[in-house]
Amino acid sequence: MYEKWIAVGDIHSSFNNLSIIVRKIKDFPEHKLIFLGDYIDDYGKHLGNVLDTFMALEKPAIFLKGNHEEEFLNFYSKYGTNDKKRRKILNHFGLGIDHLDWLRNNLVYSYRNEKAYFSHAGIDDSKSLEEQTEYDLIYSAFRENLDHVDDKLIFVQGHIPFHSVRYFGNHWFIDTGCGLGGFLSAFVFPEMEIITSKIVFP
Repeated sequence: MYEKWIAVGDIHSSFNNLSIIVRKIKDFPEHKLIFLGDYIDDYGKHLGNVLDTFMALEKPAIFLKGNHEEEFLNFYSKYGTNDKKRRKILNHFGLGIDHLDWLRNNLVYSYRNEKAYFSHAGIDDSKSLEEQTEYDLIYSAFRENLDHVDDKLIFVQGHIPFHSVRYFGNHWFIDTGCGLGGFLSAFVFPEMEIITSKIVFP
Protein backbone atom coordinates (compact mmCIF):
# COMPACT_ATOMS: atom_id res chain seq x y z
CA MET A 1 0.00 0.00 0.00
CA TYR A 2 1.45 3.37 -0.95
CA GLU A 3 1.90 6.21 1.49
CA LYS A 4 -0.94 8.66 2.08
CA TRP A 5 0.17 12.22 2.59
CA ILE A 6 -0.79 15.87 2.95
CA ALA A 7 1.61 18.49 1.57
CA VAL A 8 1.27 21.88 3.30
CA GLY A 9 2.41 25.06 1.56
CA ASP A 10 4.59 27.95 2.73
CA ILE A 11 3.44 29.25 6.14
CA HIS A 12 5.60 32.38 6.56
CA SER A 13 5.00 32.57 10.34
CA SER A 14 1.21 32.72 9.95
CA PHE A 15 0.14 30.79 13.04
CA ASN A 16 -3.56 31.53 12.54
CA ASN A 17 -3.59 30.01 9.07
CA LEU A 18 -1.60 27.01 10.25
CA SER A 19 -4.03 26.44 13.12
CA ILE A 20 -6.94 26.24 10.68
CA ILE A 21 -5.14 23.70 8.51
CA VAL A 22 -4.12 21.62 11.53
CA ARG A 23 -7.78 21.39 12.55
CA LYS A 24 -8.85 20.38 9.06
CA ILE A 25 -6.23 17.67 8.60
CA LYS A 26 -7.65 15.81 11.58
CA ASP A 27 -10.14 14.43 9.04
CA PHE A 28 -7.21 12.45 7.52
CA PRO A 29 -5.71 10.49 10.43
CA GLU A 30 -3.78 8.02 8.25
CA HIS A 31 -1.89 10.67 6.27
CA LYS A 32 1.72 11.72 6.80
CA LEU A 33 2.27 15.48 6.84
CA ILE A 34 4.86 17.04 4.57
CA PHE A 35 5.56 20.72 5.19
CA LEU A 36 7.16 22.40 2.19
CA GLY A 37 9.37 24.98 3.91
CA ASP A 38 9.44 28.76 4.43
CA TYR A 39 8.06 28.72 7.95
CA ILE A 40 9.92 32.00 8.57
CA ASP A 41 9.17 35.47 7.28
CA ASP A 42 11.20 38.65 7.70
CA TYR A 43 9.72 39.51 11.09
CA GLY A 44 8.57 36.14 12.41
CA LYS A 45 6.04 37.55 14.87
CA HIS A 46 4.41 34.16 15.37
CA LEU A 47 7.25 31.90 14.28
CA GLY A 48 7.65 30.51 17.79
CA ASN A 49 3.99 29.46 17.80
CA VAL A 50 4.41 27.80 14.39
CA LEU A 51 7.43 25.82 15.58
CA ASP A 52 5.68 24.92 18.85
CA THR A 53 2.85 23.48 16.73
CA PHE A 54 5.33 21.40 14.74
CA MET A 55 7.03 20.15 17.89
CA ALA A 56 3.69 19.08 19.39
CA LEU A 57 2.43 17.15 16.36
CA GLU A 58 1.46 13.58 17.21
CA LYS A 59 1.45 12.19 13.69
CA PRO A 60 4.33 11.46 11.30
CA ALA A 61 5.66 14.57 9.57
CA ILE A 62 8.45 15.64 7.24
CA PHE A 63 9.74 19.21 7.42
CA LEU A 64 11.48 20.52 4.32
CA LYS A 65 13.97 23.35 4.44
CA GLY A 66 13.03 26.47 2.51
CA ASN A 67 15.25 29.33 1.43
CA HIS A 68 14.04 31.40 4.42
CA GLU A 69 15.25 28.77 6.89
CA GLU A 70 18.55 28.42 5.03
CA GLU A 71 19.07 32.18 5.12
CA PHE A 72 18.08 32.48 8.78
CA LEU A 73 20.42 29.72 9.94
CA ASN A 74 23.27 31.14 7.85
CA PHE A 75 22.62 34.62 9.28
CA TYR A 76 22.59 33.27 12.83
CA SER A 77 25.86 31.40 12.28
CA LYS A 78 27.54 34.43 10.70
CA TYR A 79 26.37 37.19 13.03
CA GLY A 80 25.58 35.35 16.28
CA THR A 81 29.20 35.64 17.36
CA ASN A 82 28.54 36.11 21.09
CA ASP A 83 25.74 35.52 23.60
CA LYS A 84 24.36 39.06 23.33
CA LYS A 85 24.11 38.95 19.54
CA ARG A 86 22.61 35.45 19.58
CA ARG A 87 19.94 36.54 22.06
CA LYS A 88 19.16 39.62 19.96
CA ILE A 89 18.62 37.53 16.82
CA LEU A 90 16.45 34.97 18.58
CA ASN A 91 14.42 37.68 20.34
CA HIS A 92 13.79 39.45 17.03
CA PHE A 93 12.16 36.28 15.69
CA GLY A 94 10.46 35.38 18.96
CA LEU A 95 12.46 32.17 19.32
CA GLY A 96 14.09 30.26 22.13
CA ILE A 97 17.11 28.02 21.96
CA ASP A 98 14.78 25.00 21.76
CA HIS A 99 13.33 26.40 18.53
CA LEU A 100 16.80 26.97 17.11
CA ASP A 101 17.84 23.42 17.96
CA TRP A 102 14.67 22.10 16.34
CA LEU A 103 15.36 24.01 13.11
CA ARG A 104 18.92 22.73 13.02
CA ASN A 105 17.96 19.10 13.62
CA ASN A 106 14.69 18.48 11.79
CA LEU A 107 14.81 20.05 8.32
CA VAL A 108 15.60 18.13 5.14
CA TYR A 109 16.05 19.36 1.57
CA SER A 110 13.84 16.78 -0.14
CA TYR A 111 11.63 13.79 0.47
CA ARG A 112 10.59 11.03 -1.89
CA ASN A 113 8.15 8.17 -1.64
CA GLU A 114 6.86 5.73 -4.23
CA LYS A 115 4.45 8.24 -5.78
CA ALA A 116 5.92 11.72 -5.30
CA TYR A 117 8.99 13.90 -4.89
CA PHE A 118 8.85 16.90 -2.55
CA SER A 119 11.15 19.90 -2.22
CA HIS A 120 10.67 23.52 -1.29
CA ALA A 121 11.39 25.06 -4.69
CA GLY A 122 11.12 22.15 -7.08
CA ILE A 123 14.14 21.00 -9.06
CA ASP A 124 16.51 21.97 -11.84
CA ASP A 125 14.77 20.24 -14.73
CA SER A 126 18.03 19.85 -16.68
CA LYS A 127 19.33 17.37 -14.09
CA SER A 128 18.31 13.97 -12.82
CA LEU A 129 16.90 13.73 -9.30
CA GLU A 130 20.19 12.30 -8.08
CA GLU A 131 22.05 15.36 -9.41
CA GLN A 132 19.98 18.00 -7.61
CA THR A 133 21.97 20.25 -5.28
CA GLU A 134 20.77 21.84 -2.06
CA TYR A 135 20.70 25.16 -3.91
CA ASP A 136 18.46 23.66 -6.62
CA LEU A 137 16.00 22.36 -4.05
CA ILE A 138 15.50 25.68 -2.25
CA TYR A 139 15.84 28.21 -5.09
CA SER A 140 14.73 26.63 -8.38
CA ALA A 141 11.81 28.26 -10.14
CA PHE A 142 10.90 25.92 -13.01
CA ARG A 143 7.15 26.22 -13.64
CA GLU A 144 6.27 23.58 -16.22
CA ASN A 145 5.59 19.88 -16.53
CA LEU A 146 8.36 17.64 -15.18
CA ASP A 147 7.52 14.37 -16.88
CA HIS A 148 10.76 14.64 -18.87
CA VAL A 149 12.60 14.18 -15.57
CA ASP A 150 10.37 11.36 -14.26
CA ASP A 151 6.92 10.58 -15.67
CA LYS A 152 6.08 8.16 -12.83
CA LEU A 153 6.23 10.76 -10.04
CA ILE A 154 4.21 13.74 -8.89
CA PHE A 155 6.49 16.71 -8.08
CA VAL A 156 5.19 18.87 -5.23
CA GLN A 157 6.67 22.20 -4.19
CA GLY A 158 6.04 25.57 -2.55
CA HIS A 159 8.20 28.70 -3.06
CA ILE A 160 6.32 30.24 -6.00
CA PRO A 161 3.04 31.82 -4.85
CA PHE A 162 -0.11 31.51 -6.94
CA HIS A 163 -3.65 32.69 -6.18
CA SER A 164 -4.72 29.04 -5.89
CA VAL A 165 -3.08 25.63 -6.00
CA ARG A 166 -1.85 25.05 -9.55
CA TYR A 167 -0.39 22.19 -11.50
CA PHE A 168 1.26 21.71 -14.86
CA GLY A 169 1.07 18.04 -15.75
CA ASN A 170 2.81 16.19 -12.91
CA HIS A 171 4.17 19.37 -11.27
CA TRP A 172 2.14 20.81 -8.35
CA PHE A 173 2.52 24.24 -6.71
CA ILE A 174 1.04 24.53 -3.20
CA ASP A 175 2.15 28.04 -2.14
CA THR A 176 -0.91 30.32 -2.15
CA GLY A 177 0.70 33.40 -0.62
CA CYS A 178 0.19 32.74 3.09
CA GLY A 179 1.72 35.63 5.01
CA LEU A 180 1.68 37.75 1.85
CA GLY A 181 -2.03 38.54 1.90
CA GLY A 182 -3.06 35.08 0.67
CA PHE A 183 -3.93 31.91 2.57
CA LEU A 184 -2.48 28.51 3.41
CA SER A 185 -3.21 25.48 1.25
CA ALA A 186 -2.59 21.75 1.49
CA PHE A 187 -2.76 18.97 -1.11
CA VAL A 188 -4.21 15.65 0.08
CA PHE A 189 -3.13 12.42 -1.65
CA PRO A 190 -4.51 9.99 -2.85
CA GLU A 191 -7.82 11.83 -2.45
CA MET A 192 -6.51 14.62 -4.70
CA GLU A 193 -8.26 17.17 -2.50
CA ILE A 194 -7.21 20.71 -1.72
CA ILE A 195 -7.88 22.13 1.73
CA THR A 196 -7.26 25.77 2.62
CA SER A 197 -7.36 28.17 5.54
CA LYS A 198 -9.83 30.40 3.71
CA ILE A 199 -13.00 31.08 5.68
CA VAL A 200 -16.04 30.61 3.47
CA PHE A 201 -19.02 32.74 4.47
CA PRO A 202 -22.53 31.42 3.74
